Amino acid sequence: MSRALEAYLAQVGTGLKGLTGRRRATLIRELEAHLRDEAEARGIESESAMAAMLSEKEHPSLLAEELAAGEGQDANHRGGAALAAGMIIGLATGGHMWFEGWRWYIALAFAAAQGLAVGAGYFWVRRHWLRLDPWARTLVALLITSILSIPLGFTTHHGFKPTRLLYGAFTGFLLERHSQERPLWETLLEPIVFTALMFILEAGILGRVRFQWGKVPLELSFNATILLSVMLANRFKRMLAERRVLMPQEQG
Repeated sequence: MSRALEAYLAQVGTGLKGLTGRRRATLIRELEAHLRDEAEARGIESESAMAAMLSEKEHPSLLAEELAAGEGQDANHRGGAALAAGMIIGLATGGHMWFEGWRWYIALAFAAAQGLAVGAGYFWVRRHWLRLDPWARTLVALLITSILSIPLGFTTHHGFKPTRLLYGAFTGFLLERHSQERPLWETLLEPIVFTALMFILEAGILGRVRFQWGKVPLELSFNATILLSVMLANRFKRMLAERRVLMPQEQG
């Protein structure tokens, strides 16, 4: 963690001594997650830039008073932001399936599972692994979203389809990787590689479908839709983080 951020959080924690240890830890974790969201939104990476951002904020003792007086407001905001960002992903993927000709209830079920379980679930729990290094965060995101995407397995005409979970894992991978700006070539390559992997698995290894070149554009466009919706959801989440709590002192 940034030394400046750690010191700032420690001072806020000192001002929250009147609360229970669990509640204090929760508020500090929510505050840290918010500040990290804002730092990412502003492209802050260096220690000096983080210190400059924190110098714009309210004094830790004043902030502690506000947090203690309005407990849970920031958590409620994060929950609403997570839900809204997840809905962006769900509407995009569900809408794409509907335009492809899937039955409306399958498209709706996929949209709900992808948007609420995977998308909103990811945004809500991400604060718990923010202190890990980038590759560790990506691995955790893959694991968590694979579990969260279990409902996706039931969005078929017949029973449970395990390979549906890969769409949730792919979404989690993209969400974590695109929490910061990525090179354009890497962004363009991601849906192509995932499309190839899906055909290798479904047609080559499992033999569930017969490979046809005509199906490639549909699968590729769907995976590209996931990518675009993830980028839009991340941008939306960052915008909310910039405008939320802890505005510069002169705007408070």
